[in-house]
Amino acid sequence: MKLLRILSIGLFALVFLLVLAFYYRTPLFLLAASLQGAPEFIEKSDIELGENEAWVDDYFTVEQIDSQTYAISEARYALDTYFYLLIGTERALLIDSGSPHRDLTPIVRSLTNIPVTVIATHLHFDHVGNHNRFDGVLMPDIVDFRARAAQNKFSPTRHEYMGFIEGFERPQWDVVQWWTPGEMLDLGGRKVKFIHTPGHTPDSIFVWDEESKRAYMGDHGGDGKIYAFLPNSSLNDYLESTARIVETLPSESLFYAGHGGEHTRGTPVTDMQKLIELRDGFSDLRDDKLTSDGFWPRSYPISEDTMILTDWRGPGGKSWDFP
Repeated sequence: MKLLRILSIGLFALVFLLVLAFYYRTPLFLLAASLQGAPEFIEKSDIELGENEAWVDDYFTVEQIDSQTYAISEARYALDTYFYLLIGTERALLIDSGSPHRDLTPIVRSLTNIPVTVIATHLHFDHVGNHNRFDGVLMPDIVDFRARAAQNKFSPTRHEYMGFIEGFERPQWDVVQWWTPGEMLDLGGRKVKFIHTPGHTPDSIFVWDEESKRAYMGDHGGDGKIYAFLPNSSLNDYLESTARIVETLPSESLFYAGHGGEHTRGTPVTDMQKLIELRDGFSDLRDDKLTSDGFWPRSYPISEDTMILTDWRGPGGKSWDFP
Protein backbone atom coordinates (compact mmCIF):
# COMPACT_ATOMS: atom_id res chain seq x y z
CA MET A 1 0.00 0.00 0.00
CA LYS A 2 2.80 2.37 0.92
CA LEU A 3 4.63 1.54 -2.33
CA LEU A 4 1.47 2.24 -4.32
CA ARG A 5 1.13 5.61 -2.64
CA ILE A 6 4.75 6.51 -3.41
CA LEU A 7 4.27 5.48 -7.06
CA SER A 8 1.08 7.54 -7.29
CA ILE A 9 2.82 10.62 -5.89
CA GLY A 10 5.74 10.06 -8.24
CA LEU A 11 3.42 9.71 -11.23
CA PHE A 12 1.51 12.84 -10.23
CA ALA A 13 4.77 14.78 -9.88
CA LEU A 14 5.97 13.55 -13.29
CA VAL A 15 2.70 14.54 -14.97
CA PHE A 16 2.81 17.93 -13.22
CA LEU A 17 6.37 18.55 -14.43
CA LEU A 18 5.47 17.52 -17.99
CA VAL A 19 2.47 19.86 -18.02
CA LEU A 20 4.64 22.64 -16.59
CA ALA A 21 7.36 22.00 -19.19
CA PHE A 22 4.77 22.06 -21.98
CA TYR A 23 3.22 25.30 -20.78
CA TYR A 24 6.64 26.98 -20.46
CA ARG A 25 8.10 25.31 -23.55
CA THR A 26 9.16 28.54 -25.25
CA PRO A 27 11.06 29.99 -22.26
CA LEU A 28 12.68 26.61 -21.66
CA PHE A 29 13.71 26.37 -25.30
CA LEU A 30 15.23 29.85 -25.17
CA LEU A 31 17.01 29.04 -21.91
CA ALA A 32 18.49 25.90 -23.45
CA ALA A 33 19.62 27.88 -26.49
CA SER A 34 21.23 30.55 -24.30
CA LEU A 35 23.14 27.93 -22.30
CA GLN A 36 24.83 26.84 -25.54
CA GLY A 37 26.22 30.34 -26.03
CA ALA A 38 27.36 31.87 -29.30
CA PRO A 39 28.17 29.37 -32.06
CA GLU A 40 31.73 28.88 -33.29
CA PHE A 41 32.59 30.68 -36.51
CA ILE A 42 32.80 28.46 -39.59
CA GLU A 43 36.28 28.03 -41.02
CA LYS A 44 36.76 30.17 -44.10
CA SER A 45 38.32 27.25 -45.96
CA ASP A 46 35.10 25.24 -45.45
CA ILE A 47 32.91 27.80 -47.23
CA GLU A 48 32.28 27.65 -50.97
CA LEU A 49 31.04 31.06 -52.07
CA GLY A 50 28.32 31.77 -54.59
CA GLU A 51 29.29 32.50 -58.19
CA ASN A 52 29.23 36.31 -57.76
CA GLU A 53 30.15 36.45 -54.07
CA ALA A 54 33.60 37.58 -52.89
CA TRP A 55 35.44 37.79 -49.57
CA VAL A 56 36.26 41.35 -48.48
CA ASP A 57 38.04 40.35 -45.24
CA ASP A 58 38.22 37.21 -43.10
CA TYR A 59 34.53 37.36 -42.14
CA PHE A 60 32.28 39.31 -44.55
CA THR A 61 31.41 38.71 -48.19
CA VAL A 62 29.94 41.14 -50.73
CA GLU A 63 27.90 40.47 -53.83
CA GLN A 64 27.03 43.30 -56.21
CA ILE A 65 23.39 43.15 -57.28
CA ASP A 66 23.63 46.21 -59.53
CA SER A 67 25.82 49.32 -59.73
CA GLN A 68 24.14 50.88 -56.67
CA THR A 69 22.98 47.82 -54.69
CA TYR A 70 25.03 45.35 -52.65
CA ALA A 71 24.35 42.24 -50.59
CA ILE A 72 26.70 41.77 -47.63
CA SER A 73 26.84 38.58 -45.58
CA GLU A 74 28.40 37.23 -42.42
CA ALA A 75 29.53 34.10 -44.23
CA ARG A 76 31.39 32.60 -41.26
CA TYR A 77 28.55 33.17 -38.81
CA ALA A 78 26.29 30.15 -38.30
CA LEU A 79 23.16 32.22 -38.98
CA ASP A 80 24.64 33.48 -42.29
CA THR A 81 22.92 36.87 -41.97
CA TYR A 82 22.51 39.01 -45.10
CA PHE A 83 22.00 42.76 -45.24
CA TYR A 84 21.54 45.09 -48.21
CA LEU A 85 23.02 48.45 -49.11
CA LEU A 86 20.92 50.64 -51.41
CA ILE A 87 22.79 53.72 -52.65
CA GLY A 88 21.23 56.93 -53.95
CA THR A 89 22.88 60.19 -54.95
CA GLU A 90 22.33 61.86 -51.57
CA ARG A 91 22.14 59.07 -49.02
CA ALA A 92 22.36 55.30 -48.72
CA LEU A 93 20.04 52.94 -46.89
CA LEU A 94 21.43 49.88 -45.13
CA ILE A 95 18.68 47.31 -44.62
CA ASP A 96 19.68 45.40 -41.46
CA SER A 97 23.12 45.69 -39.89
CA GLY A 98 24.00 42.12 -38.96
CA SER A 99 24.98 40.61 -35.64
CA PRO A 100 27.14 42.39 -33.02
CA HIS A 101 30.01 39.94 -33.62
CA ARG A 102 31.96 42.15 -36.06
CA ASP A 103 32.12 45.84 -37.03
CA LEU A 104 30.39 46.26 -40.38
CA THR A 105 31.32 49.90 -41.02
CA PRO A 106 34.65 49.32 -42.85
CA ILE A 107 32.85 47.16 -45.40
CA VAL A 108 30.04 49.67 -45.97
CA ARG A 109 32.47 52.61 -46.15
CA SER A 110 34.45 50.76 -48.82
CA LEU A 111 31.28 50.72 -50.95
CA THR A 112 30.07 54.31 -50.47
CA ASN A 113 31.22 57.56 -48.86
CA ILE A 114 27.79 59.23 -48.64
CA PRO A 115 25.74 59.28 -45.40
CA VAL A 116 24.31 55.87 -44.50
CA THR A 117 21.02 55.47 -42.67
CA VAL A 118 20.19 52.03 -41.29
CA ILE A 119 16.82 50.35 -40.81
CA ALA A 120 15.98 46.87 -39.54
CA THR A 121 13.50 44.47 -41.11
CA HIS A 122 12.88 43.45 -37.47
CA LEU A 123 14.65 43.88 -34.15
CA HIS A 124 16.31 40.51 -33.53
CA PHE A 125 19.95 40.89 -32.50
CA ASP A 126 21.35 39.41 -35.72
CA HIS A 127 19.70 42.25 -37.68
CA VAL A 128 20.50 45.31 -35.51
CA GLY A 129 24.00 44.51 -34.23
CA ASN A 130 25.70 47.47 -35.93
CA HIS A 131 22.92 50.06 -35.74
CA ASN A 132 24.89 52.44 -33.52
CA ARG A 133 27.83 52.58 -35.92
CA PHE A 134 26.14 54.45 -38.78
CA ASP A 135 25.03 58.02 -39.50
CA GLY A 136 21.52 57.51 -38.23
CA VAL A 137 18.87 54.94 -37.39
CA LEU A 138 15.58 55.03 -39.23
CA MET A 139 12.68 53.42 -37.36
CA PRO A 140 9.34 52.32 -38.77
CA ASP A 141 6.49 54.25 -37.16
CA ILE A 142 4.50 51.15 -36.20
CA VAL A 143 3.40 49.21 -33.14
CA ASP A 144 4.25 51.44 -30.14
CA PHE A 145 7.82 52.28 -31.12
CA ARG A 146 7.51 56.09 -31.15
CA ALA A 147 5.74 56.16 -27.79
CA ARG A 148 8.55 54.10 -26.27
CA ALA A 149 11.34 56.27 -27.65
CA ALA A 150 11.86 58.93 -24.99
CA GLN A 151 13.73 61.85 -26.63
CA ASN A 152 14.07 59.61 -29.72
CA LYS A 153 16.26 57.11 -27.87
CA PHE A 154 15.04 53.58 -28.51
CA SER A 155 15.90 50.21 -26.96
CA PRO A 156 14.28 46.93 -28.02
CA THR A 157 12.68 44.73 -25.39
CA ARG A 158 14.24 41.43 -24.33
CA HIS A 159 12.09 39.37 -26.70
CA GLU A 160 12.28 41.89 -29.53
CA TYR A 161 16.07 41.70 -29.39
CA MET A 162 16.67 38.06 -28.30
CA GLY A 163 20.39 38.77 -27.87
CA PHE A 164 20.50 36.97 -24.52
CA ILE A 165 20.69 33.74 -26.54
CA GLU A 166 24.28 34.62 -27.45
CA GLY A 167 25.09 36.75 -24.42
CA PHE A 168 24.51 40.23 -25.91
CA GLU A 169 23.12 43.09 -23.83
CA ARG A 170 20.20 45.06 -25.26
CA PRO A 171 21.44 48.15 -27.12
CA GLN A 172 20.04 51.66 -27.33
CA TRP A 173 20.24 53.98 -30.31
CA ASP A 174 19.20 57.48 -31.40
CA VAL A 175 16.38 57.59 -33.93
CA VAL A 176 16.98 60.28 -36.55
CA GLN A 177 13.79 59.68 -38.55
CA TRP A 178 10.43 57.91 -38.26
CA TRP A 179 9.10 56.22 -41.37
CA THR A 180 5.36 55.62 -41.76
CA PRO A 181 3.93 52.69 -43.77
CA GLY A 182 3.59 53.53 -47.45
CA GLU A 183 5.72 56.70 -47.21
CA MET A 184 8.39 57.09 -49.89
CA LEU A 185 11.97 57.59 -48.75
CA ASP A 186 14.04 59.57 -51.27
CA LEU A 187 17.70 58.51 -51.38
CA GLY A 188 18.40 60.87 -54.26
CA GLY A 189 17.42 59.52 -57.67
CA ARG A 190 16.02 56.45 -55.96
CA LYS A 191 12.87 56.06 -53.89
CA VAL A 192 11.88 53.19 -51.63
CA LYS A 193 9.03 52.57 -49.21
CA PHE A 194 8.37 50.08 -46.46
CA ILE A 195 5.47 47.72 -46.07
CA HIS A 196 4.46 46.51 -42.61
CA THR A 197 4.44 42.69 -42.68
CA PRO A 198 3.90 41.27 -39.17
CA GLY A 199 4.19 37.54 -38.72
CA HIS A 200 7.74 36.52 -37.87
CA THR A 201 7.57 39.43 -35.40
CA PRO A 202 4.94 42.17 -34.90
CA ASP A 203 7.40 44.79 -36.21
CA SER A 204 8.58 42.95 -39.34
CA ILE A 205 8.74 45.00 -42.54
CA PHE A 206 9.59 44.73 -46.23
CA VAL A 207 11.54 47.50 -47.96
CA TRP A 208 10.19 47.87 -51.49
CA ASP A 209 12.22 49.32 -54.38
CA GLU A 210 9.56 49.82 -57.03
CA GLU A 211 11.84 50.79 -59.92
CA SER A 212 13.86 47.57 -59.66
CA LYS A 213 10.87 45.49 -58.49
CA ARG A 214 12.86 44.24 -55.48
CA ALA A 215 11.58 43.62 -51.98
CA TYR A 216 13.93 43.14 -49.03
CA MET A 217 12.04 40.94 -46.57
CA GLY A 218 14.31 39.98 -43.68
CA ASP A 219 13.20 36.70 -42.10
CA HIS A 220 9.69 36.63 -43.57
CA GLY A 221 10.54 34.01 -46.19
CA GLY A 222 13.17 32.33 -48.32
CA ASP A 223 14.39 28.76 -48.62
CA GLY A 224 14.73 26.63 -45.53
CA LYS A 225 12.94 27.23 -42.25
CA ILE A 226 10.18 29.76 -41.61
CA TYR A 227 10.33 30.65 -37.90
CA ALA A 228 6.76 31.19 -36.70
CA PHE A 229 7.02 29.84 -33.14
CA LEU A 230 9.19 32.48 -31.45
CA PRO A 231 7.87 34.92 -28.83
CA ASN A 232 5.52 37.40 -30.53
CA SER A 233 5.26 35.35 -33.76
CA SER A 234 1.76 35.13 -35.20
CA LEU A 235 0.51 32.64 -37.78
CA ASN A 236 -2.58 34.71 -38.43
CA ASP A 237 -0.48 37.81 -39.16
CA TYR A 238 1.92 35.74 -41.27
CA LEU A 239 -0.91 34.58 -43.50
CA GLU A 240 -2.47 38.04 -43.80
CA SER A 241 0.85 39.76 -44.57
CA THR A 242 1.93 37.17 -47.12
CA ALA A 243 -1.46 37.23 -48.87
CA ARG A 244 -1.30 41.04 -49.05
CA ILE A 245 2.18 40.96 -50.57
CA VAL A 246 1.08 38.41 -53.19
CA GLU A 247 -1.97 40.50 -54.07
CA THR A 248 -0.29 43.92 -54.22
CA LEU A 249 3.25 43.50 -55.56
CA PRO A 250 3.94 42.76 -59.24
CA SER A 251 4.24 39.12 -60.25
CA GLU A 252 7.81 39.71 -61.51
CA SER A 253 9.02 40.96 -58.10
CA LEU A 254 12.15 39.51 -56.54
CA PHE A 255 12.40 38.94 -52.79
CA TYR A 256 15.69 39.16 -50.90
CA ALA A 257 15.90 37.27 -47.59
CA GLY A 258 17.83 37.96 -44.41
CA HIS A 259 19.65 34.62 -44.22
CA GLY A 260 21.37 32.31 -46.66
CA GLY A 261 19.57 29.26 -47.97
CA GLU A 262 20.30 25.89 -46.42
CA HIS A 263 21.25 24.32 -49.76
CA THR A 264 23.13 27.03 -51.67
CA ARG A 265 25.34 30.07 -51.02
CA GLY A 266 25.10 33.46 -52.63
CA THR A 267 22.51 36.18 -52.19
CA PRO A 268 19.26 34.55 -51.00
CA VAL A 269 16.75 35.79 -53.55
CA THR A 270 13.50 34.18 -54.56
CA ASP A 271 10.47 34.97 -56.70
CA MET A 272 6.74 35.47 -56.31
CA GLN A 273 6.08 31.74 -56.62
CA LYS A 274 7.83 31.21 -53.27
CA LEU A 275 5.58 33.81 -51.65
CA ILE A 276 2.54 32.12 -53.16
CA GLU A 277 3.72 28.78 -51.75
CA LEU A 278 4.19 30.42 -48.37
CA ARG A 279 0.71 31.97 -48.45
CA ASP A 280 -0.84 28.66 -49.46
CA GLY A 281 1.19 26.84 -46.81
CA PHE A 282 -0.13 29.06 -44.02
CA SER A 283 -3.65 28.74 -45.41
CA ASP A 284 -3.38 24.92 -45.43
CA LEU A 285 -1.91 25.04 -41.94
CA ARG A 286 -4.91 27.02 -40.72
CA ASP A 287 -7.27 24.50 -42.31
CA ASP A 288 -5.47 21.45 -40.84
CA LYS A 289 -4.41 20.20 -44.27
CA LEU A 290 -0.72 19.73 -43.44
CA THR A 291 1.04 16.90 -41.61
CA SER A 292 3.75 17.85 -39.15
CA ASP A 293 7.14 16.32 -38.39
CA GLY A 294 8.91 16.50 -35.04
CA PHE A 295 7.64 17.19 -31.53
CA TRP A 296 8.39 20.87 -30.85
CA PRO A 297 8.57 23.15 -32.63
CA ARG A 298 6.16 21.51 -35.04
CA SER A 299 7.57 21.33 -38.57
CA TYR A 300 5.22 21.53 -41.54
CA PRO A 301 6.86 21.04 -44.97
CA ILE A 302 5.24 23.21 -47.64
CA SER A 303 7.69 22.50 -50.48
CA GLU A 304 10.83 20.48 -51.15
CA ASP A 305 13.06 23.02 -49.44
CA THR A 306 10.80 25.04 -47.12
CA MET A 307 9.07 24.22 -43.84
CA ILE A 308 7.06 26.25 -41.35
CA LEU A 309 8.09 25.85 -37.71
CA THR A 310 5.22 26.51 -35.32
CA ASP A 311 4.01 26.22 -31.79
CA TRP A 312 1.44 23.65 -30.69
CA ARG A 313 -2.27 24.27 -30.70
CA GLY A 314 -3.54 24.38 -27.16
CA PRO A 315 -2.92 26.17 -23.82
CA GLY A 316 -0.25 28.80 -24.12
CA GLY A 317 -0.04 28.37 -27.88
CA LYS A 318 -0.48 32.05 -28.60
CA SER A 319 1.02 31.71 -32.05
CA TRP A 320 -2.14 29.84 -33.08
CA ASP A 321 -4.29 32.92 -33.19
CA PHE A 322 -6.40 32.19 -36.23
CA PRO A 323 -9.95 33.52 -35.76
